[in-house]
Amino acid sequence: MYYNSIYSQLFNFIPRYRFEKIVKKSGEDRYCKHFTAWKQFLTLLFAQISGKDSLREIENALPANCKRLFYLGMKAVAKSSRSEAMNRRNPEIFPVFC
Repeated sequence: MYYNSIYSQLFNFIPRYRFEKIVKKSGEDRYCKHFTAWKQFLTLLFAQISGKDSLREIENALPANCKRLFYLGMKAVAKSSRSEAMNRRNPEIFPVFC
């Protein structure tokens, strides 16, 4: 039986094409291979919804929800990759959708 998770239903309200357009215009994913700005946004939204306060808490929660992440097109990402993305990317691309 197939069903949408609450996370996927919530993420359907966010127009990905608009987000990708802003990211492309700003060039934030220029040298990115795996952990794109969209995946970072989904991870941050997941952390906000689930009440995670630190990268370590996010790191522990993501593998526990790996089946849900698969349906969102994500995989669990190492804490160092998330930390590097948080330091490198301009945070001004995210408030447009908050």
